Amino acid sequence: MQRVLEMVSQIAAMDSTVYIQGESGTGKELIARAIHLASHRKNKSFVAINCAALPEPLLESELFGHEKGAFTGAVRSTKGLFTQAHEGTIFLDEVGDIPLSTQTKLLRVLQERSFYPVGSDRLTEVDVRVIVATQKKLEDQVKQGLFREDLFYRIHVIPILLPPLRERKEDIPPLVEHFLKKFSQIMKKEVKGLTPLAMQRLMLHNWPGNVRELENTVEYGVALTQQDVITEDLILRTQGDISEQPLTSLKEAKEAFERNYLIRLLELCEGNVSKAAALAGKYRADLYDLLKKHNISKTSYKKLEPEA
Repeated sequence: MQRVLEMVSQIAAMDSTVYIQGESGTGKELIARAIHLASHRKNKSFVAINCAALPEPLLESELFGHEKGAFTGAVRSTKGLFTQAHEGTIFLDEVGDIPLSTQTKLLRVLQERSFYPVGSDRLTEVDVRVIVATQKKLEDQVKQGLFREDLFYRIHVIPILLPPLRERKEDIPPLVEHFLKKFSQIMKKEVKGLTPLAMQRLMLHNWPGNVRELENTVEYGVALTQQDVITEDLILRTQGDISEQPLTSLKEAKEAFERNYLIRLLELCEGNVSKAAALAGKYRADLYDLLKKHNISKTSYKKLEPEA
């Protein structure tokens, strides 16, 4: 991982497209954010999207924006993510899942830094650093006719391969320290570290879910610990070793699930409570009550707006 971090510092000043490949949960977005924060664009927007999460019509509109009346439900004109990322960085996760028709438009943006929003005849020009990521081997996708060869070579400029966490366990302690600080601040708790046995458990685990699984484990530990350290039994619970640790009460389990759900919901909606309430099927006021109950601040998840 040290080699990857050294590479990040070397390429941050460039505007070349970066291609990050690695298993799900290996920290591809963390690397993309690190590149952005080390670049001259750091004070502008970092905009991220999971391209596999949206169907084709919505994805094109999300990326490039649309005009009012461009399609059913388009009641107003909307700026796309490329426009929102102007002078900043856009991160396209799971780029291999972009449909062929949208790939054509993406290729134009990369070549000419301009595009037409859906339903518009006005050309939009953007200045944006593009970072893409995938867990697929796009070379195989190209051979199967599922990914444009010209687009592949356009995005495959500076490749970064992220090995799975099981192959770089030396990264676990610094990652744990980072996540401890993050969740201690979010939950307003003073959790100083892990017990030696808890850390040993982390080092012995194979981490099929990679960095994302480690982050969830630390978050669970910070949420549930009643001390200033995370103990081995809390680690065991997240790894499914039920026989080696006592069951938590049903009330505690429900509370932990509810809190984790709210955090994930705000992350998905970037701190927009109205959107989160709609997604959860709850009234906005009720969602605010739940956030207050769990001492969760929506501002921790808001997307940074570009400077004027």
